[in-house]
Amino acid sequence: MSKPRKPRQPSPARSDDGAAPASTQRAEQPPFNVAGRLWLSVDEVAFLGEERIALLEQIDQCGSITRAAKSAGVSYKAAWDAVDAMNNLAPAPVVATATGGRGGGGARLTDAGRRLIAAYRSIAAEYQRFLAGVNAVLGEAGGMPGDSDSALELLRRLALRTSARNQFVGRITAVTARTVDAEVTLALAGGERITASVTNESVELLGLKPGGRVWALVKAVGVDVLAAASPAPPPRRSNALCGRVERILRGDGPAEVVIALGSGVTVRGVTTDDHLAELGIREQGEACAVFPASSVIIGVD
Repeated sequence: MSKPRKPRQPSPARSDDGAAPASTQRAEQPPFNVAGRLWLSVDEVAFLGEERIALLEQIDQCGSITRAAKSAGVSYKAAWDAVDAMNNLAPAPVVATATGGRGGGGARLTDAGRRLIAAYRSIAAEYQRFLAGVNAVLGEAGGMPGDSDSALELLRRLALRTSARNQFVGRITAVTARTVDAEVTLALAGGERITASVTNESVELLGLKPGGRVWALVKAVGVDVLAAASPAPPPRRSNALCGRVERILRGDGPAEVVIALGSGVTVRGVTTDDHLAELGIREQGEACAVFPASSVIIGVD
């Protein structure tokens, strides 16, 4: 008696040109992405990273090494080892313990510890912006690390060093020539528009034309900061980039205001504390960075 035949599996359907349907083709590889972890070192010894910062924040919140270790997801011994290492390497102790030592009592952050957390968070934010900028370059170039043109473009952007705190990359959407000068309008990655005023000679020498990719540099001291709902509109031929106030850096002089646009790009402006107070501008609020077209410097690779 013969064995029954095993049913034959139908072959995948093919299109008229013989190609397999999209579902049977190899899935598209995800774009190349640059990632990293931030560690601060002292004399080449790892000193501070995200895990230790999280532990310090839990100590500040819980007031106890035991509870902080549990909340941070580390062992009691590991928490103490980390605290000892930070206290030994930091210029001043970052954690102080109450009477009772390791076996009892409480723990609190010192002023140095709180300053350390604030400094780390600021550095970490800049580091993430750096990674985002690298990945934005790769995204524009197709995200292929093996592409020599992409690698060259990435190196060019990272190698640019200038005193201008505001550095934007965009594509020219319009060039409007006048008798003496011209207005060059460019679009940033998030769709924001910047207008620069340049001489007609510069338009010719730099080869500025719609579709070209250019740099736009603006010094922070030339950027004014206004409330998002300011009753006074920006003057003619001025740029206004509005977004959320990410942070305000204060010192013994003017304050620097960092505004995050919807695309994640940031713009910096410098103003006085009195001006900020008068307009009610504060961190996490809305504000606009305003600067004239004449203050924008256009560059090409």
